[in-house]
Amino acid sequence: MMCLPDCRKEIDELLENCLFCGKIVIRTAWFATLVTFLFITYTSNAMAQNEINIFEGVIYPVEERELAFPVSGLVASVKVDEGDHVQKGEPLLELDTSTALLESQRRRIAWENDTAIVTSRDRLRILDRQHQTLQTLLDASGSVSQDELDALQLERLQTKGQRESSKIQQALAELEYRLAAQELADMTLTAPIDGVITRIEKFGGEWISAGDTATILVDLSSVMLRVSIPDDRARLLKEGIDVPVTVHGNGPYSGKVTFISPVADPASGLIGIKILISNINSDIRPGSRATVQL
Repeated sequence: MMCLPDCRKEIDELLENCLFCGKIVIRTAWFATLVTFLFITYTSNAMAQNEINIFEGVIYPVEERELAFPVSGLVASVKVDEGDHVQKGEPLLELDTSTALLESQRRRIAWENDTAIVTSRDRLRILDRQHQTLQTLLDASGSVSQDELDALQLERLQTKGQRESSKIQQALAELEYRLAAQELADMTLTAPIDGVITRIEKFGGEWISAGDTATILVDLSSVMLRVSIPDDRARLLKEGIDVPVTVHGNGPYSGKVTFISPVADPASGLIGIKILISNINSDIRPGSRATVQL
């Protein structure tokens, strides 16, 4: 029969073993909870990064030009209509050139008139020969005076001055003619790029001042979608990546991210991005709304 002290010792050992096992169970449960929390956090972040969000924006033309004449004048003719496709260099509008044409012709005549230069040149040749003859007579026989020789020399110098002055006047006349010719050319407004005429502001018989918009030309070969997105989504993008775009009432397209703003809008905190979309067939109209998946 076991004595009382031995029984008490066995009871103490049993309690100690149970307490140790409890610690192991508690630590195991805590570790399992930590692993579960980290897994859920990682999964949530991964899902957030892979989550597809749809953002809406507006389509803009890549290039839109408000064309103006550099000179003032009366519109003589409009050679295009709204909606016309035009090529670079094609004439669009013309001003009345009647007065400018006459002025250009007058200045050209003044520039090409070299009578004064030719006369001075021929006169100087004669004076050179006379001076040489008088110099020979003075040295050989003294039949002419030094005063006569000096007077002829003075006349030679004056004629040279007249010739140089005539050359300067002719150069100035050339510049004036070129200015007149440029002004005449500026009276024809030409297309600086290939594009479509979207609006005509002035028509035949109307006066237009230099710098006033005469017509608006838009390049529709490609368009730009502008959207604003949260900063966390913008940080996942890179310039140059392709993204799916859907234009309302038109259909799906492929776009390329060409710009991610380095600053956020102070009012909304959103980041502006630009997406370039090919529009060779001009199916997409600027001003339309579109969505992009990011």
